[in-house]
Amino acid sequence: MTRTLSIIGFLVTISLASFGQNPSFKKWETPEAIFQRAIKEKKPILLEAFLPTCSHCLAYDKTLRSPIIKNYLDKNFLAYQLDLSKRENGLFLRKQKIYIPSTPSFIILSPEGKTWHVEIMGEELNSVPGILKTLQLATDPKQRDAAKLARYQAGDRQPDLLLSTAFYTRVTMDTIQNMAIVNDYAKSEAVENYGSELNFLLIQKAMLDSDNPIFSYFINHLLTYYAKYDTAMVKQMAENTLMSSIFASRARKYSPERIESIKKDLGTLGIPVKQIAMRFIVLEVLIDLDQADSAKAIARINAFYEGKPIPEKEKAFWCKQLTRKGDTTSPCPLP
Repeated sequence: MTRTLSIIGFLVTISLASFGQNPSFKKWETPEAIFQRAIKEKKPILLEAFLPTCSHCLAYDKTLRSPIIKNYLDKNFLAYQLDLSKRENGLFLRKQKIYIPSTPSFIILSPEGKTWHVEIMGEELNSVPGILKTLQLATDPKQRDAAKLARYQAGDRQPDLLLSTAFYTRVTMDTIQNMAIVNDYAKSEAVENYGSELNFLLIQKAMLDSDNPIFSYFINHLLTYYAKYDTAMVKQMAENTLMSSIFASRARKYSPERIESIKKDLGTLGIPVKQIAMRFIVLEVLIDLDQADSAKAIARINAFYEGKPIPEKEKAFWCKQLTRKGDTTSPCPLP
């Protein structure tokens, strides 16, 4: 075991060492300095989001060292590599409201810092022509993601545009817009196409809410998907969408029927009843309290712990919730 871990550590070290300063990119500065420079030079910003342990990123790094790429970037961008293994870079992206599901990814920002385009760079784009085409698209005022979203907002409902903007609003963390776009796309699809490979990718890469006919088809035909795709991946996709539905702020407005439907779907994935209850207990108690039914909330908490003593930290949390709308000096109503 020790030898195996040593080998893994060695390979990781080699991978990290392979990501020396790429001459096609500028040395990383503070975000404030980058934005100031971009405005002064009137250039968009390219961020190549990568992980040092990502083999695809290493392959891209070699292609990105091409003199052709370097010349193009020097002329048209302020280009930087963004190491996502560093906490401060993750915080920077969160501040920018950008979510990167896989690496490498190209993030193109306007000189003022607005997100113009986000592209997950697959193997099929890892060539000098593929990278140049991606960068040209990302800066095209009519073709970049931000422009497509503007077209959607102006009333364009072409299926291809809906798919593009669904992904864009997913990675730019615009949940409300994403849900509207995905629902509009579902309306444009014929029922017989719900199970298409394209819609499978939609669920995998862009869907944030389970209240959608394409997802309903998906969750009710799992055996068909298990036969066609990796079972673990299918289950994870379904669970991700269901859990994003639970953790959304809008969940506190769900009807009891909607909550029971999500529980049922999680059960269909093989998740044990106790685990499902654990995922819902906070949401259900908060709904009870929103409805001013503290007695129901208390009963729900006691039932969840099945008469066993509530751990100290968990009890403190529940007591705070139960007294938040009343006199906080009142004794906690939990035993």
